[in-house]
Amino acid sequence: MPHRAVISSELARLFAVLSNPNRVRIVEELNTRELSVNDLQDLLGVTHAAVSQQLAVLRTNRIVSERREGRHVYYHLKDPALAAWVLSGISFISPDHREMQEMTNAIEKAKESWSAEDAAQDKEKSKSKAKKS
Repeated sequence: MPHRAVISSELARLFAVLSNPNRVRIVEELNTRELSVNDLQDLLGVTHAAVSQQLAVLRTNRIVSERREGRHVYYHLKDPALAAWVLSGISFISPDHREMQEMTNAIEKAKESWSAEDAAQDKEKSKSKAKKS
């Protein structure tokens, strides 16, 4: 059974590495191409330092590798299958049709209820004004 503990621990570490939204985005952006820190900065809309920091975490955890070309450094995924695996996670966070319908119904009922309350308040205000006149 120790092998299960080792594997569980390693998977938990991977999940922890992927727990940052910017790191998830970096993995997805590197899915099919190499990119520099500047490229990633532009795509993510965060600072150069923030991209560098997240790349350091990904590099330390053997998720990305770098290739140097003169003064330029380009990053790529060590295993592009990771990006496909992360992308497949969308199915776990997407609400199902029933949940969407329940939410839509709740929104409509709230709108109706609040609109009715607003109309009743407006009617009361009109009555109050009429009595004062």
